[in-house]
Amino acid sequence: MKKIIFGVLVFLPFWVMAQFRAKTQPMAFDMDASAMPSNINYVAQSLQFEDANGDYTIGANEQCVIRFQVTNTDDGDGHGCEARIKCSGTSDGITCLPVTLPRINKGDTVMVEFPIVTNHYTKDGTAHFVLEIYEPNGLGTGELTMDISTHQFVAPRVELGDYIVQSDKENLQRKEKFTLQVPLQNLAQGIAENVNVTIKCPSGVTLLSNNTSLDIPHLKAGEGEIISYEMIATVNAPDLLDFDIEVDEKYGKYAKGKHIQLRLGEKTTIASTVQSTREGDVEIQLISLVSDVDRDIPQTDQKNKNTFVVIIANENYQQVAAVPFALNDGKIFRQYCEQTLGISPKHIREYPNATGNQIKYSVNLLREKVEEYDNPNIIFYYAGHGIPDEQSKTAYLLPVDGILNDLSTCYKLDDLYSALGDLPAGQISVFMDACFSGSKREQGMLAAARGVALKAKAGQPKGNMVVFSAAQGDETAYPYSSKQHGMFTYYLLKKLQETKGDVTLQQLGDYIIKEVRRQSIEENDKKQTPCVTPASAVADIWQNWKLK
Repeated sequence: MKKIIFGVLVFLPFWVMAQFRAKTQPMAFDMDASAMPSNINYVAQSLQFEDANGDYTIGANEQCVIRFQVTNTDDGDGHGCEARIKCSGTSDGITCLPVTLPRINKGDTVMVEFPIVTNHYTKDGTAHFVLEIYEPNGLGTGELTMDISTHQFVAPRVELGDYIVQSDKENLQRKEKFTLQVPLQNLAQGIAENVNVTIKCPSGVTLLSNNTSLDIPHLKAGEGEIISYEMIATVNAPDLLDFDIEVDEKYGKYAKGKHIQLRLGEKTTIASTVQSTREGDVEIQLISLVSDVDRDIPQTDQKNKNTFVVIIANENYQQVAAVPFALNDGKIFRQYCEQTLGISPKHIREYPNATGNQIKYSVNLLREKVEEYDNPNIIFYYAGHGIPDEQSKTAYLLPVDGILNDLSTCYKLDDLYSALGDLPAGQISVFMDACFSGSKREQGMLAAARGVALKAKAGQPKGNMVVFSAAQGDETAYPYSSKQHGMFTYYLLKKLQETKGDVTLQQLGDYIIKEVRRQSIEENDKKQTPCVTPASAVADIWQNWKLK
């Protein structure tokens, strides 16, 4: 009995197993994608570098980024991937960190970005970057290399330039509005950021413009702005007005302010604007409201007691366009006559914005003066519009009250030459910063109906006369805007400045002709050709004459 039970117990498991194997069918399993391999690869031609200022260089104190795309080309999703970066070579001051990537699903393409931050210690050279995508199963990318030029820190230098004062009045007065204009410019190659300009006005002065504090986001090399402060001096204002203009920038050490002192009663002036840009390192041209020939006027010990000067400076016309900088032309030419040529102020007559009667009066008064002297010298200077007679091509000076269609209101150039040539003078030097083609100094035509420039007759010098003309034929006498002068007058003054007035008329004429022709092409793409015309009586002797 016991044996039978044992047999059953022994053989039962094998029967059960046999029955199980007979009934079990094959089963399908869905594997987790995370357990399947991914394959991370670069996307061809997706590698990019971008920097803040767009010069494709890693500069000091600049934020940059290297970016590229990768794609997962296998069946599994990419988990735990990391974008790794190493920098060698000129790596001083450069910080770049690895980037943890999100899950990269099968077939996905993602953008990888490495932020790069630099500081003051970045140097000139080349940084060598090694980039790769790490994948835990060893199926990431290979190494990708990239070389980028680096640039050391270049400081900016923000300064205020020469200022001017504008007013409706000739002199700075109490209870009258005036404008103080000051150019601000970055004079170095580094970019100036977060520039702040603050003005502190003296007691008795009220600032009318809303720019006590002015913020400028950035100034590239050579870039600048002209800041205008409109204000008024009250009855309580002191005679001396002291202004402090403070300038700051991002680093707090590359900007310089300015102290300006104005005196009530001093003359006001006229302004212009200049702008510069930068692309890489640039040659910086100084922005100034005062030209170089206006600032450094030579002071000589010369005493020129036998020379008389008439200056006509016509800028603001009643019926036609203004002549830019003509008033400044006349004013600065007078200063050269006094300071450099040593001519007595009593012998100089300056007529700003002269009417027809004033021009005639200036010649008549000159006659009365020179007749009292033995063989004196004469300098006649004119800046303003000239016009031609459309029929005869005769040239005329245009007074500020002259009427284009009525030549009787104008002054014929030949009449001027005859009046001056009849004077009992040893030598007569005439400077004409005007053209007689009907053109305006700033381009365009005075007579819009005509529309084309005319070749006016130049006029014939008389007596002991030499005429320096700004342009010939149908040319235009252009302005030199960055210098705040007519181009002809600027180079006339420049030569007097360089030689301290010790120059022959031949040398002066050669210099003006050469420089004006060159600069007019450069500035306007059109030629302006000055000329020197002596009267027949002095054709063989004028070359060695001097103005002092």
